[in-house]
Amino acid sequence: MLSVPDMPLREQRRNLLIELVLLFAVGYNFVLAVINAKVFRVSPAMTYAVELAVYAACFLLGMRALDRKRMAMVFTGIALLALLMLVRLFMAWTLDPKFFRDALIPFAFLLLGAAYTGSLPRMFVRMALLVSLVAVFELALPKVYGDVVNPKSYFVNARGASASSFWNQDSNLFVSATRPGARNFLPSSNLPRASSVFIEPVTMGNFIIFFTAILLTFWRWMRPLAIVASVAMIGFLIVASDGRLAAGTCVMMALLSPLLLRMDQRLGFLIFFAVMGGAWLLVWASGIQSYEDTTLGRVFFTVDSIRRMSADAWMGLDVDQPYRYFDSGIAYFISSQSVLLVLAFLLAYSFAMLMRTIEGQLFKNLLIFAFSLSLLVSNGYFSIKTAALWWFVCGCLWQMTPRLRESAAVPAAPAPRIPAVPA
Repeated sequence: MLSVPDMPLREQRRNLLIELVLLFAVGYNFVLAVINAKVFRVSPAMTYAVELAVYAACFLLGMRALDRKRMAMVFTGIALLALLMLVRLFMAWTLDPKFFRDALIPFAFLLLGAAYTGSLPRMFVRMALLVSLVAVFELALPKVYGDVVNPKSYFVNARGASASSFWNQDSNLFVSATRPGARNFLPSSNLPRASSVFIEPVTMGNFIIFFTAILLTFWRWMRPLAIVASVAMIGFLIVASDGRLAAGTCVMMALLSPLLLRMDQRLGFLIFFAVMGGAWLLVWASGIQSYEDTTLGRVFFTVDSIRRMSADAWMGLDVDQPYRYFDSGIAYFISSQSVLLVLAFLLAYSFAMLMRTIEGQLFKNLLIFAFSLSLLVSNGYFSIKTAALWWFVCGCLWQMTPRLRESAAVPAAPAPRIPAVPA
C-alpha cells in the first residue's frame, strides 16, 4: 500500500476545515430545521444567506488550489453563466438568480475539492457512518425525529412549500417519507422512509448512489473492514430510505464499472446521449401514453416534455418553464440554462476536465452516468446537498497525479495525497 509522509499540522487543520465546510453544505438544512423547530422561525432569506456563505467559503479556501490554466477554465465557465443572465435580462426583462446558483455549485465545489489533500475514502466512510446513525435514530424514534427536526415546518417556513401538500397530518416528516402505499422494502414494517441529515428521502437516495460510486472507485485503497462496513451501510440506507431507484442505479453502476473503468473519459458525452436515447426507446417500447406517478411515468414525462418545449425554453429565455419540470431533470436543465450551455457543459466535462488517474477516470464516468439517469426522473442533482459531494470529489481528483509505484515518489504539490491512507 502506498504511503506518504505525515502532513504538517497546518495542512491537517486546513483539511479539517474543508471537510467541515463540505459537511455543512450537505447538512445545513438539517441544522436550520432543528433551529426552526426549537429556537426560532427560519425564513427563506436565512437559507439563502447560509448558502451564499458556503459558496464564499468554497472560493476562499479553493482559490489558490488550481494552476492558472484550470483557474482560467473555471472563471470562463462562470463568465458564460453571467452572460446568459444578461441575455435573459435584456431579451425577456426577467432574472432568476436560482438558475445561476444551480450552475455555480459545480465551480464552487470543484475549487473546494481541489484544495483538499486528505483521504477521500476515509472522509466519506465517516460521513456515511454519520448518515447511517441519524437514520437509525429516525427509524427507531420517528416521532422524536419529527419533533426535533420537523421537516414539515421547515419546508413550509423556509422553502415555500404548501402545508396542504403534507397529506399526513399526524406526522411532521417530509411528505414523501410517509407517502401512501406499502414500502418496497420491509412492506409490513410500517416504518417511514428515512431521510437522515438530508430531511427528505430523495436526497438520501442520491447520497447512496454517490457513496456507492466512492466505494467502486476507491475500494482498492480501503481496508477490508472499511469495505465490508461500506457495503453494509449502503444496504442499510437503501432499505431505510426505501430507495428503489437508488438500488437500481447502484446495481447498474456496479455492473458497468469494469466498462466505465476502461472507457475513454473523453467519451463522457456519449454516456449522456446513450442514457437519453435509452429513455426514448423505453417509452416507445412500453407504449405508455400519459403521465403516471411511477418511474416509467416520470421517464415518459421527460420524453414528452422535451418534445413539447418551445423555442424560448430551448434557448433558456422563458424563466417560467423550468418550474414546470421538477420531475424532468433534463427539461429543467435545458430550460434553465439553455441548450447551448448544456452542450458546452458536456464538451467541457468530456474534453477539458481531464483526470490523470484511473480513479479519476472511473469516477468521472460514474458521475455522468448517474447524473444522466437522475435527469430522467428528477432535478435533484442541481441541489447543493447532492451536487456538492460529486463536484468536490471531481475537484480533488482533477488535481490528483498518478503515483510512481516503483519508487518512493510522492505527488507533486499541491496534488492531493489521495488515496494516500487506507480507510
